Amino acid sequence: MATIQESSIFPKNKLRICGKFAGISKAFTLVEVVLATAISAVILFGCCAMMFDMVNIIEYFERGWSLRSHADGVEKFLRSSFMNSSSVQTSEIGETLANNSAKTIYLAHDPDSSLGDYYLCFSANYEHPFYVSPFKFSPDKICFLELDNDGLWIVWRFVVSEDKNSDPAIYRTQVSPWVTAMSYFYYDDTSGWQEEEEIRTSAASSSLMPTYIKLVFERGDETIERLISLESMVDFQLTK
Repeated sequence: MATIQESSIFPKNKLRICGKFAGISKAFTLVEVVLATAISAVILFGCCAMMFDMVNIIEYFERGWSLRSHADGVEKFLRSSFMNSSSVQTSEIGETLANNSAKTIYLAHDPDSSLGDYYLCFSANYEHPFYVSPFKFSPDKICFLELDNDGLWIVWRFVVSEDKNSDPAIYRTQVSPWVTAMSYFYYDDTSGWQEEEEIRTSAASSSLMPTYIKLVFERGDETIERLISLESMVDFQLTK
């Protein structure tokens, strides 16, 4: 009988202990879920707010938002994009002409262009509401900076195709409708700084990779210029 009682008591004690710890485990799990949900809500709210701001940029101008504020935002976004660009395999980009010293920004063919022109190319290996596709966010993207009659655009694609049986889809996202001109600054040992409207493609040139780009914003009678470095080292005499 003693053996039978012991065998019936110990399982009950084990069940009580397990039940106590199980309750604690569930409580901590619930707290973690609540915290994760709250953090996710904040992040999603921020992303939605940024997307809403970009969609309603014209409305903001109508309410008195200045062109200078807009130019500051575009400059900050592009500076951050260039600084956060990482080195990628040229096979992932396609045909390249030149690159900066850190090999993080290239001159490459735009996959959306049939003219064979070269554009500034950089990577975006992070999630950002600017890069939205019908599928999902992806941390690995190849981006091309392009200017046309409708303003400044980033033409981009995922490094890995959304569909294994086809090439990556090409997306176009507008950076600014008020950028009317983009020029390129080169430094030559003989002639110093040279500003050119087109990317150099001649092998006879001493440097094919520009050190800076200049953006010209125009809206009405107001014109603003912004100079953005493509290198980590900045010549402050030029930016004064």
